[in-house]
Amino acid sequence: MKALEQAGTPPPGPSLFPTTHWSVVINAGTGSESQARAALETLCRQYWYPLYHFVRRHGRSHHEAEDCTQDFLARLLAADRVGRARPERGHFRGFLLTALRNDLTKQWEKNQAEKRGGGQTVLPLDFAAAGERFSREPADPGLTPEQAFDRTWAAELILRTVAELREEYESSGRGELFAALAPLVWSPGPAESQEPAAQHLGMKTHAFAAALQRLRRRLGDRLRARVAETVATPADVDAELHHLIAAITSGSVGESRP
Repeated sequence: MKALEQAGTPPPGPSLFPTTHWSVVINAGTGSESQARAALETLCRQYWYPLYHFVRRHGRSHHEAEDCTQDFLARLLAADRVGRARPERGHFRGFLLTALRNDLTKQWEKNQAEKRGGGQTVLPLDFAAAGERFSREPADPGLTPEQAFDRTWAAELILRTVAELREEYESSGRGELFAALAPLVWSPGPAESQEPAAQHLGMKTHAFAAALQRLRRRLGDRLRARVAETVATPADVDAELHHLIAAITSGSVGESRP
């Protein structure tokens, strides 16, 4: 997590915080409806598994959670709802949890009365893999469903970002270097612990250490950019990053902040 904590805050300036996915959605009334819907769809693709995980943590079966998540996304992506999407606070995570909790309370009985699979499938999501994945993940009884949602979202964000960086390194012929660096990204260990990996690659220890620092910076910058897509203003990025770190590193992340 040190790479996250060390990710520097960029200096203020409009060019450094371009229009992001969530800011497009919440400003849909002043912009293009099609752009807002596309932005919301992109965000939903990123968050669908944490939503599924949240419903499962409420005691629903795999098929029930699949139906509930798909129905929720269908309503969320309905054209007449995009322009009305407003978070109580500045991040998309809180908006989703508030909306999903309302759905579980108000719509569950109606949804269960419908034939399974009768809801509209609006995004091609791999729910078969989601069920298997959920069954493999250790359950922490000390976490509420909201806290588990935050932890799952944080893990998803990190996994996606690491996968993107791995692909970039492999496409440029540096896959072996990434494989050696990746296990050390989160470790603040001494330089001596890097010597075996450096020697295996035929690198000087100082060159290997410099490559590790570059990867950490790139990971931190990329995570900051991904978080920026889910908040409304630059001022919200640091708070959301800190919450992401807490969700992953703490045994209990405290009250979720919808």
